[in-house]
Amino acid sequence: MMPEPRTEDRRAAANTGFIGHVSGFTAGFLEYLRVRLTLAGVEAKEAGIHFGILVGLLVAALVMVFIGYLFLCLAAIFGVAALLPGAHTWIWLTFAVALLHFGGAIAAVLIVRAKIATPVFSVTLDEFKKDQEWLNTTTTRKL
Repeated sequence: MMPEPRTEDRRAAANTGFIGHVSGFTAGFLEYLRVRLTLAGVEAKEAGIHFGILVGLLVAALVMVFIGYLFLCLAAIFGVAALLPGAHTWIWLTFAVALLHFGGAIAAVLIVRAKIATPVFSVTLDEFKKDQEWLNTTTTRKL
C-alpha cells in the first residue's frame, strides 16, 4: 500500500502548476516502474535458480535411467547366455544387442530426416505471403 502524501507534499504540488504536476506524475510513475522492474529482476533470478535446479535434477535422472538401462541390458545378456550352451555365448549376445540398438538409432535418424523435410508453420507462412502480396499491390496502386 502506498503512503498518503504529507501536507508539505500537497502544498508543494499545489504551488507548482501544470508542469509541476506532470513532472511529479512522471517521477512517481518512473519510481513505480523502477520498483516493479527491481521486483521482476529478483523474481527472475529466483526463477532461474529454480529452473536450473530442475534441469540439473532432470539431467541426473536421465543419466540414472541410462545407467539403469545399460545394466538391464547386461543382465538380460548374461541371463540368456546362462541358458544357452557355450563358453563365449555372452559375447555374441552382446554383439547382437549392440546391433539391435544401432539399428534402432539408424531408424530413429531416418524418421527424423523424413520429418524434418515436412514444412512447419505452412499456414502461417501462407498468410504472411498473402499479406506481403496485399501490401505490394496496395503500395503499387498508391504510387
